[in-house]
Amino acid sequence: MKRLTLIRHAKSAWGDPALDDFDRPLNSRGKTAAPRMGEHLARDGLCPDLIVSSPAKRARKTARLIARELDYPAEAILYRQQIYEAELDTLIELVHGLPEEEHVMLVGHNPGMSELGQWFNPEAPDWLPTCAVLTLELDIGAWQNAACGSGVIGRYDYPKKAR
Repeated sequence: MKRLTLIRHAKSAWGDPALDDFDRPLNSRGKTAAPRMGEHLARDGLCPDLIVSSPAKRARKTARLIARELDYPAEAILYRQQIYEAELDTLIELVHGLPEEEHVMLVGHNPGMSELGQWFNPEAPDWLPTCAVLTLELDIGAWQNAACGSGVIGRYDYPKKAR
């Protein structure tokens, strides 16, 4: 049995039009929402064995803020460039190549995170809001066996719902 938690990065700042998309930071709402979602995950015992994140600034910060609430060491977070602006096929390939940990958390961007959730379960939301958490339970022994439609939604939460 495997568990995959998909997290879209928290709300980011758009105030500086000269700033490259990759370097956009979280805004104040994002800096508040990410720890709150981490607290909810910790309260429910959903602490991952591995966190893998996009290296974009807003995703890195989201991953670190959530990790802190889960007592997960920030230095253990893996950053994978292919998550940034990834298409569905790239994310599926990433999942198939994950280390054989039981619970993996992926922190990334839309539309990829939403598409991956729907690939695993067509009843998953078609658009994950910022800092949304979608946990999928997979009845597989190895990540390479993850298949379309193989996910059961275990949790779906986002900041406005979690108030």
